[in-house]
Amino acid sequence: MFERFTTDAREVVVEAQAHARRLGHDYIGCEHLLLALASIEGQIATVLHGLGATPAALEAAVQQLIGTPDAALDREALAAIGIDLDAVREKVEANFGPRALAPTLRPRRRWWGRRAACDATPRYGHIPFTPRAAKCLQTSLGEAVALGHRHIGMEHIALALTTMTDGIAPQLLFATGSSPARLRTAILNRHRQAS
Repeated sequence: MFERFTTDAREVVVEAQAHARRLGHDYIGCEHLLLALASIEGQIATVLHGLGATPAALEAAVQQLIGTPDAALDREALAAIGIDLDAVREKVEANFGPRALAPTLRPRRRWWGRRAACDATPRYGHIPFTPRAAKCLQTSLGEAVALGHRHIGMEHIALALTTMTDGIAPQLLFATGSSPARLRTAILNRHRQAS
């Protein structure tokens, strides 16, 4: 299937992996694919931005919905001593701005223990796709066939994301003021105009 991916579609997969690493996630999910589509310049990014799904808005929604690794444990621990994490987050962002709690760069260590340049993401190692993300990439083939295309492009991945009824991708679109149906309609309208 990957042999049918265009260069842009392959770039989406690479960019999704980069977003997963940067956010500290040990998987590539539909949220990372959506972030990648919004981050790579082109028609799909233009459509997403027009619907309010900018990279910054999507990342903020990911942080709000998923948080960072171990965030659930942190939330439970704070709740046990009477601290409402959402109230704290709102107060901090009200006082210091919307990105005040974004992850910061942390030093990466070389294997012999010397400090290297600051880097927020590990550079090596395989990050697996979640079952939903894998299904989305498989569904992109069906979307390409339905449009009569022999290749799988960014638009097919985006259309496949709109078919995901569960998981975080629809929630992210709703959180940014859009919906899977609106995204699908906008992409198909662009496709019809280009044809």
